[in-house]
Amino acid sequence: MDLTFDKFEYQKNLSQQRELFKDCFPETNGDMIQSTDHYLWKFHAFPNDVHSWEYSANLGGEMVGYYAAIPYRYKIGDVESNVGMVCDVMTSTKQRGKGIFTKIGLFSTMDLANHVPFTIGYPIRKEVIPGHLKVGWKIAFPMPLYIKFLKTDSLLKSKKIGFLSFVANPFLKMYNYFRSTSITGKYGSSIFEEIDKVKGYKNFSEEWGKTVRNSLVKDIDFMRWRFSAPNRFYKFLIITSEDKLVGLVTFRKIVKEGVLSYGIIDYMILPGYEDCHGFINNVLKNEASKENVECLLCMMSKSSAKKNKLNENGFLKSPFTFQLIIKNLTFRFTDKELYNEENWHLMWIDSDDL
Repeated sequence: MDLTFDKFEYQKNLSQQRELFKDCFPETNGDMIQSTDHYLWKFHAFPNDVHSWEYSANLGGEMVGYYAAIPYRYKIGDVESNVGMVCDVMTSTKQRGKGIFTKIGLFSTMDLANHVPFTIGYPIRKEVIPGHLKVGWKIAFPMPLYIKFLKTDSLLKSKKIGFLSFVANPFLKMYNYFRSTSITGKYGSSIFEEIDKVKGYKNFSEEWGKTVRNSLVKDIDFMRWRFSAPNRFYKFLIITSEDKLVGLVTFRKIVKEGVLSYGIIDYMILPGYEDCHGFINNVLKNEASKENVECLLCMMSKSSAKKNKLNENGFLKSPFTFQLIIKNLTFRFTDKELYNEENWHLMWIDSDDL
């Protein structure tokens, strides 16, 4: 039987795509992410003339592979452009080892070159990297997962040594106290559950975007879409100084390895207000204590972690690392512009995760 590749038509084959997703990502069993509603939000509600590009690999009438990209908009230098944020790449577990992953990647990115200058992705599974590299993707730089523990109860309980939390928690509290930058009195904060309630967001996001050479265009339409996934609930921590919005931290409750955590999805601070990091961490700690959240998680590059003073505020670099990969399709932008870590501010908001 011949392997064929096509544009994916969800009106005809969505049930096959959902079954393939369940096969390839069994860890999502029981999660809303497997639902049709989540798929329709993700690939057919994006605020753009084109909502997504989707491709399928088929063998004997059966869908055995899928590849998709969403047209995230970025400012690269002074130029705005749609970019293909690649996600949900999958190959049937029954058909692996036959080159389908590589072939659908080549087929899809060749077509995407007609629509976007480059594609971007964030794989964490090492086994998929060689298949991407074979079809012209390059690893730009690592995106480590950083963790700040506030309590050890669930972590130690999962290791069958929960009784030690009685001893560990006071030491952890002391560690976090000394691993924190100064908290000044010039900042105020509020927490909202809807982005539309954040006054001054438009001016803030435009001003912030000018401070980063390569930045995601986070206009209000994008933010409304990004944080409206079914059964996902987000919080927006705003930081103000003299009534001006100077910082915005987006986060949500998640459970990782059995530990209730805050996943920090985005972290934007205007230049001139870098002394607010200790204040932000204190607000997050206090909010976490209300909800029995035991740790903070975020994904960002090493240079961004340094700028945002993660280490100084008690975050540790975990053994888990995402890789930013880019495929320069048209060379409208040079490799120097795209592969330089210092040019970017990237977090979970730039991906489809959380």
